[in-house]
Amino acid sequence: MEQITLVKDAIHRPDDPRHFMEYKYVDQYYVARIGKTIVAESRTILKLSEVGHHIYDPVPYFPLSDTRLDLLQATDKSSHCPLKGNTRYYDFNNGDSYVEAVGWCYSQAYDFASVLAAYVAFDDRLVDISMTN
Repeated sequence: MEQITLVKDAIHRPDDPRHFMEYKYVDQYYVARIGKTIVAESRTILKLSEVGHHIYDPVPYFPLSDTRLDLLQATDKSSHCPLKGNTRYYDFNNGDSYVEAVGWCYSQAYDFASVLAAYVAFDDRLVDISMTN
């Protein structure tokens, strides 16, 4: 594939290389909370930056292994990204409160984006995500 950007190690969409992403692992402590409940916390964050129709804000992805999957219920809701693959969405339920579609995982990621299959991201309009060094 012809290199269309100057971004080193970028992952380009095969049918439209102008749509691309890059990810990096960051050594910072991140916490995701809904109210006072911690749903994920990790020092092994994958931070994804994407350029498509817009330059999107970087999104922190938490390892599934550092996520409270006992509080997240997989749903039938899904979506498709032509760069990353198919998502599975999660609802939050801690017994006291229920919030729909708080996070997603590219459980059916394309081969070139397969690293995302082991991570979950959260909707920052519904989940408070904070980080410290």
